Amino acid sequence: MTTITATNDHCDFPPVETLVPHAAPMLLIDRVLAADDEAMCTEVRISKNSMFFTTGHGVPGYVGIEYIAQTVAAYSGWRVQSAAPGSTPKVGYLLGTRKMTMNCDWFDDGATLSIHVKNIFEDGEMGVFDGEVRNGDDILVSARINVYQPNEPSPATDSNQDTTDP
Repeated sequence: MTTITATNDHCDFPPVETLVPHAAPMLLIDRVLAADDEAMCTEVRISKNSMFFTTGHGVPGYVGIEYIAQTVAAYSGWRVQSAAPGSTPKVGYLLGTRKMTMNCDWFDDGATLSIHVKNIFEDGEMGVFDGEVRNGDDILVSARINVYQPNEPSPATDSNQDTTDP
């Protein structure tokens, strides 16, 4: 996979919780670092308070696909809010991956990871994105993901994706 880079660094991105339709504890990424018309870069710091953290190991590497998916959601929310400030982000779905490579088993406690996504294809409600989870220049996880964002959400998905209530 080629290196993915968003070229427009901003210090004034909205808080990630306004871009991604997830509520804590399922909002896994911490902030947006950069974005442009085709790509976005976000960040997550791994700590004992991170969702899925296991003492002595960190966060499992396979969670990287969710970091990538949430960065795609932030990219979508950022584009919506850029076009119409104050807009609410739409719910989307990770359908799967065609190819995922994991170069680590765990994301270490204390690591600050950057998540990079690039829009490869969009056609109405469907999209394909390349994503990478990096620690510095090291690519820890890479994946091409397929996503679906319905134009009209169903009433059951018209709110935050909070999973803390049964």
